[in-house]
Amino acid sequence: MQRSYDTSLEGPASRRRRRIPATLDPGRTLLVSCFDAALPLERMGLSARGVSCAQVRSPAHLVAPWSDKVASENAPLLLSLSMRETHDVVICGHVQCAALEVLLDEERDRGAFGLMAQVPAARATMDLVRHNYGGLDRESLREVMAQENVLTQLDHLLTYPPLSRGDGPRVHAWLYDERDASLWGYSFEESQFAHQISLR
Repeated sequence: MQRSYDTSLEGPASRRRRRIPATLDPGRTLLVSCFDAALPLERMGLSARGVSCAQVRSPAHLVAPWSDKVASENAPLLLSLSMRETHDVVICGHVQCAALEVLLDEERDRGAFGLMAQVPAARATMDLVRHNYGGLDRESLREVMAQENVLTQLDHLLTYPPLSRGDGPRVHAWLYDERDASLWGYSFEESQFAHQISLR
């Protein structure tokens, strides 16, 4: 996946432009999200008439890359994909993520940082951000890390057999910003979170 590394203080979010509607069937959608994200599922189109989408939740919505040898790490997500008909998979991060805050500041909670740094899915995001965005202020870095973590975990998600096939479920990458209750969709054409999704 091509990424545009932008080290300006405005950050990649400065190129957000168009609004697009979210048209998903909650009964046929799987949401991969963070364990501490308070997402407005109904307004996001992921809950309707009392039926919510299926969900897989973990710290920082971490997704272990697919491996035939480590089935236990892949089992929850694979079971969720296989136990009911799934047309769409949404991986949704959020800006004010407690787990990502730990990666931003290891002094804040050394115990949690040590655990997170041992998880390859988390370390991939941490290494990428440190290598490419060292000059950003903390607020910009928080937003960039949230964006890059969605894309890193998306890469891992796309290694799963049901999603790596051309005829598998559609995959969407979203980012929820609690600061202004906005939802952004990643554009694969523009390589940016360029589309604001209208909340209901």
